[in-house]
Amino acid sequence: MLGIDYDTSADMWSFACMIFELITADFLFEPRKGQQQGYGKSDDHLAQMMELLGPMPKGFALAGKQAQKFFTFDPYTGQYTFKNINGLKHVPLKKLLMDKYHLKAVEADQLAEFLLPMIQWYPKDRASA
Repeated sequence: MLGIDYDTSADMWSFACMIFELITADFLFEPRKGQQQGYGKSDDHLAQMMELLGPMPKGFALAGKQAQKFFTFDPYTGQYTFKNINGLKHVPLKKLLMDKYHLKAVEADQLAEFLLPMIQWYPKDRASA
């Protein structure tokens, strides 16, 4: 989406998404086009990722060839903003697992602890096989 080169660590990301789906019967990320709101499926996908993982690191967000499509960067302040969707609310994976899927705290903690290393923003930071 952002136009950033990727490697086999993308398979780890996909693996974590599959495990989540097998356990919950839901997709970890299920982007939709916001026709009335004027944003695309890729915007929603990135927004869902940021709601789960927290703000995207500036260096990662602005590294891609397509970054200007999704982000605005102010060179004077060094701040960047997500263009098309406002009001994102961070919901940590453990909280999501407990609130939406009714996992016990210890189970949610263990699952989040297992999945989160595979879905890190920077590919170099992701767990390896």
